[in-house]
Amino acid sequence: MSLLERVKTCHFWQPENYRPFIINNEIHGHIAHDLATKLKDFNTVFNVSSQSVTLSDKLTTFESRTGEVESAIKVLVKEGIIPRWRDEEYAVTNSWHLPPLLKMDRGASGHFGIRSYGVHVNGLVKTEEGLKVWIGKRSLAKPNAPGELDHIVAGGQPYGLSILENLIKEAEEEANIPQAISSTAKATGMVSYRCERPDGLKNDHLYIYDLYLDESFIPQNMDGEVEEFYLWPIEKVIDRITKTDDFKYNVSLVLIHFLIREGYLTPDDDIYSDLIEGMHRQAITS
Repeated sequence: MSLLERVKTCHFWQPENYRPFIINNEIHGHIAHDLATKLKDFNTVFNVSSQSVTLSDKLTTFESRTGEVESAIKVLVKEGIIPRWRDEEYAVTNSWHLPPLLKMDRGASGHFGIRSYGVHVNGLVKTEEGLKVWIGKRSLAKPNAPGELDHIVAGGQPYGLSILENLIKEAEEEANIPQAISSTAKATGMVSYRCERPDGLKNDHLYIYDLYLDESFIPQNMDGEVEEFYLWPIEKVIDRITKTDDFKYNVSLVLIHFLIREGYLTPDDDIYSDLIEGMHRQAITS
C-alpha cells in the first residue's frame, strides 16, 4: 500500500450513515443510525430525530451532562450495544484548549464520534549508521490492533491531565522512560483524522513529539501492553509502512508526518502535496 493510500485509510467514513451529535447548538460528534434509534430509550437525556441526536438542553452543567450520559452508556454496555466500559474518561470538547462540556468513558467515545485527543512519541536514536526509530509491537491481548506495530510511546488523552503529563505517564508505563528523559520530548505538530473503525468513528487529534534517546537506552514495557520493542533504521520503517500492513493505521499517519517534516519526502515527490493535505481531516459542519 502506498503512503498516500495509508493516509486515505485514515479519512474514510460515510457521513450518510451517521447523525450529528449536537450539544449547545454545536456538532460534537456523529452517531450511527442504529445507536441513534436506541438512544430514544433515554428521552430525558437525548432528543433524537431522523436528522440528529441532541443532548437535552435541560442538562446545563458539566456535572449534569456527565452524570446522565454516563448512566445511559452504562446501560448500553450492560446490553452489549457498546462493547465495553474502559474506566478511562475523555473530555468532550471541540478544542483541547476549551473547557469540556462533559466527560465520557473512552469505550463510548467512538460510538458517539466525539473528538478525542492523544499523544504519540517518535523514539529516535542517532547512530553512526544513521537515524534509527524505536518501534513497539502491541500486545496480542489488546482488544484493538493486537500485534500491530506502534510507537515507543502512544496513548489516548484522559480527562484531567495535560498533554505533557500524559506523555510522561505513558512513557513510564509503556517503555520505562524516566521523567527526566521523557520531559525533554519536543512537540512537533499534530495530525487529525476521522475514519470508521471496528470500535466506532474515530475523530482524533494526535499531538506529536520527538524524543531523542541515547544508544544505550533500552525500553522496557511496564503495563503489559507491548510484546517487544525493535530499534530499526528509518529506511526499514519506511519499507514496512509501504510494503506491509504491520503498522497500526494512525501510527503510519504520524510516521508519514515525520517523513515530511524531516525531508525524507520532498516537493519533488508527486504525492507530496496530497500527503500534506492528508495530515488533517476536512471539517464537517452540518
